[in-house]
Amino acid sequence: MLVSRDSIHLNRQAAVFLAIGLASINGFTSNAFAQSVAGHSRPNIVFILADDQGWNHLSVPMHDGIPGSASDYFRTPNIERIAAAGMRFSSAYAGAPMCGPSRAALHFGKSAAQVMYSESADEVQAESMTIGELMQSAGYATAHFGKWWPGPPDTNLQFYDNSDGAARNDDGNVNDPANPKDIFGITERAVAFMEASVGAGKPFYMQLSHYAPHLDFHALAETIEQWQGIGPGEIHTDPVYAAMTENLDTGIGRVLDKLQDLGIEESTYVIYTSDHGQTANLSTNFPLTRGKGTLWEGGMRVPFIVSGPGVMPGTISDSRVVLVDLLPTFAELAGATESAPDDLEGGSLVPLLHGRGGGEVRRAREELVFHYARPSGNPEFRASSSIYLESYKLLKFYDTGELLLFDIVEDPREQHELADRMPAIVEELHMRLTGYLDEVNATIPGPSASAPGALPGAS
Repeated sequence: MLVSRDSIHLNRQAAVFLAIGLASINGFTSNAFAQSVAGHSRPNIVFILADDQGWNHLSVPMHDGIPGSASDYFRTPNIERIAAAGMRFSSAYAGAPMCGPSRAALHFGKSAAQVMYSESADEVQAESMTIGELMQSAGYATAHFGKWWPGPPDTNLQFYDNSDGAARNDDGNVNDPANPKDIFGITERAVAFMEASVGAGKPFYMQLSHYAPHLDFHALAETIEQWQGIGPGEIHTDPVYAAMTENLDTGIGRVLDKLQDLGIEESTYVIYTSDHGQTANLSTNFPLTRGKGTLWEGGMRVPFIVSGPGVMPGTISDSRVVLVDLLPTFAELAGATESAPDDLEGGSLVPLLHGRGGGEVRRAREELVFHYARPSGNPEFRASSSIYLESYKLLKFYDTGELLLFDIVEDPREQHELADRMPAIVEELHMRLTGYLDEVNATIPGPSASAPGALPGAS
């Protein structure tokens, strides 16, 4: 019976992605594509941010060519709906490998090196525009429900017309058996906000910052009982984690259903992603290396799916994208590019979204740099930096000075270290890395800073 259930799921999943692939080729003409873009000049935007959800923790494959890029156990049929209607991104990256710095980078459209790990971080934050500020100034009704970072309301939560207040960087354990991780509370508030915005005839921007699947693992009792009767996969095995993932997916499904009920599904972008990977000893990010708190791929590569006007159903993009790209993306979708600051580090993803995944993202620099200066006490969370350029990734550890080089396109598992064989590439990437960190006045840890203690808001 259990084998039969898994087989049915896998067959259904294969059929879904085969069907949307055929629809992309045969059923969506260029004229229809152009009309779908032109007809929605002020779309709604629903941005869903999971907490600590690894790249391979959905039933949606994030890379069609990498076995294990979808979970062999967890089931997320509603997130599958977003993928079927939109575009998956195989190489999407968080802003940082911990919650606080990743969300700050997202919030300001700038790297964590600038807004968290810089000698002038406070000044940069005070002078920088935020997503909420941009969308409110563009005439949008705005809301933020769930986990809040960075910090209290004076860090720009006031630019949301509706919010849960300074909910802090918590784990979301609300101690309500009917509302694990506040999944359904966040959903109810989201539904009410969408109804009010549509009733007022106003486009809306809404961010749902879910606490799931951050530890502690909580789920509905009946869902846990159901999963305890299902055989585990080879990669993922925890029935409580599976139940929590299902409850999160159910909440997302209710939001998608409300978009349909309100008649705004075709004029709304839905973006789904995570703030970083899962802690490796809680749930494996395999086939990626390690997880949360590290700049290895398991800590930084995240699920990323977008549906909405002009996005070809069932498509996938292999272009490298990062959470700091969202602020300029939202600015372009809202028609607010002239209001967006010119010092953003991210670039708009609209060329990819409206170009079947093959457009160009224009950023201030061609390389992507990630800087994680203050680990949280875990010896695995080493102070480090990384830089991506073309097919290469250089990883630097400050406790040892070690430099590691990978061809991250051919070797996303980071199994084949190339530094000794390609010293010229190491030198070029290291020069670019140190040049960028100098430019933004980043804090550079010394060899003794491998584990200086907890970083506030970094959970």
